[in-house]
Amino acid sequence: MTLTWWDYLNHSPMADQAVTSLLTRYQQEHQDVRIERTSLPRAEFQRKLAEATASGVFPDIAAVDSPDLPALAERDVLADLTDRYDRWPLADRFLAPVRDGVSHEGRPHGVPLRTTTTALVHNRDHLAAAGLDRPPTTWSELRAAAKALTTADRAGLCFPAKDDDLTVTFLPFLWQAGGDVADIDGQASVEALGYLNDLVNTDRSAPPDVLGWTQADVDRRFAEGRCAMAITGPGAVPALNQAGLTWAAAPLPAGAAGPAGQVGGEAWVIGKSGQVDRAWDVLTWLAENRDNATEFGGGLGALPNRTDTVDELAWQWDPNVPGFAGQLPTAKPRTAYGARYPDVSRTLHTMAAKVLTGAQSPARAAADARPDLDRLLR
Repeated sequence: MTLTWWDYLNHSPMADQAVTSLLTRYQQEHQDVRIERTSLPRAEFQRKLAEATASGVFPDIAAVDSPDLPALAERDVLADLTDRYDRWPLADRFLAPVRDGVSHEGRPHGVPLRTTTTALVHNRDHLAAAGLDRPPTTWSELRAAAKALTTADRAGLCFPAKDDDLTVTFLPFLWQAGGDVADIDGQASVEALGYLNDLVNTDRSAPPDVLGWTQADVDRRFAEGRCAMAITGPGAVPALNQAGLTWAAAPLPAGAAGPAGQVGGEAWVIGKSGQVDRAWDVLTWLAENRDNATEFGGGLGALPNRTDTVDELAWQWDPNVPGFAGQLPTAKPRTAYGARYPDVSRTLHTMAAKVLTGAQSPARAAADARPDLDRLLR
């Protein structure tokens, strides 16, 4: 039997080798199965996936960015895994936000083998020099720390804000303030936009250049010592360790409504018209086999996302894993915004960019975004 497998996890030799090792191990233990892997750069993968969705010739297994899952589910190309989850002993062990991140309208359509989130990484030497003995845990502490850490050649806080990266940065602040996209012109949303504006334009703790920065740009600047704190994910860990920094990760500071982050990573989905039973066997084997933690953790930068793996030593692939994983219990998935999330993200990015460039006030930008978001979420 031959299964087709598509992913975009060839972004580094380490990640590419991790996936190859996992599939090789499965095939060694299941001699009757051959897995044909196709791994492409992210943009090319998205185009190929769109073509497969349109033609109905979908792979048996695909690792898709979790926010893309609702659109695929609504195109009816994915196997609905609800019944299989109901019979799977492991299903209830996934943290609720993680399971929600691979579901559409309450029904699981994927397996969360690789979960990530963003956290606050900080240069401990920089904090100590500024008289700070711990990372900030609240908005007020974050703003004060960012100001104290800003120098002529170093930003107090860096975050990615180019295109969709700005949405991913903004949403946790929105949720921490007690707001949500459906009520984008509410007071909480205005406060979240105002807070970002204070960091960039009032305090100058985060440079205006962030609007052109991707996550990779932020990680590089932090590794070079040009940022004292940064919002990033576990994928940055190898580069930060290689830079020789004394650094640590901590959950994002809490706003008025408490802590919140975003669930990232992939949903491993199964093509509805493919070999569903065997594909499910592959995915459950990958999730259940404890030896796979090496590849998913150190190789792919995944975080422990189940109640039975949070404290498991095999998943502590770096001393800073708990700092990232501690964000997951209060994280939220972007799948909640449905099949039109890419359009939702563009509207949110445009709204926040108007504020950060000084083109509009937070209240005006949020009010202008409301009609489009109402239409997209309807």
